[in-house]
Amino acid sequence: MMIRCLAAIGLMFASVLSTPVSAAGAILCCESAEGRRVCGDVLPQACYGRAYRRVASDGTVIERIAAPMSEAERIAAERESRLRELEDARRRSQRLQDRALLDTYRSAADIDQRESRAIGEIEHDLAKAKERQVQLQQSHERLQEEAKLHPTGAVPADLTQAIRDNQSELAAQETVIDAKLKNIEAVRARYSRDRERYRSLTSPAAR
Repeated sequence: MMIRCLAAIGLMFASVLSTPVSAAGAILCCESAEGRRVCGDVLPQACYGRAYRRVASDGTVIERIAAPMSEAERIAAERESRLRELEDARRRSQRLQDRALLDTYRSAADIDQRESRAIGEIEHDLAKAKERQVQLQQSHERLQEEAKLHPTGAVPADLTQAIRDNQSELAAQETVIDAKLKNIEAVRARYSRDRERYRSLTSPAAR
């Protein structure tokens, strides 16, 4: 029984001796609005709303606590945090795009070949559209010549309708041709970006 009591007392002393002095004797200090150092076992009123420190009994600073942010500082901090989030998202997106780019192309020459094929397909359709445009233009001229054979205001209704249909189809064909030309420009721009980025990612400096 005596041995157990002594053991319990020993454990109590070991627990007390193991308590850090800095934690047990810590005080809270700050510089007041007048520039004086103010300390206390609890946060002094002069430190409210100001930065302060937890200081051990030997003068060692255990922790520094920043002053609460003002409304303007809080808004600025939130804005800065949002900007960091957006930048992180942009970088993640760029990494995914770069990975997809490297998985898509085997080499810069592969990009050139794909661009050539893509533009070739569009140019094939463009040639057909222009051929149809020539045919419509020829029909337009023929219809106009035929209309001249009739007195003003006496052009047959079916001929008038044919002229209108021809003009409508000519306008539509011009729209198709314009879209094909813009599509070629867009394809060239896209492959140009891919080529430039691919070379940047595969250059010796990027490795």
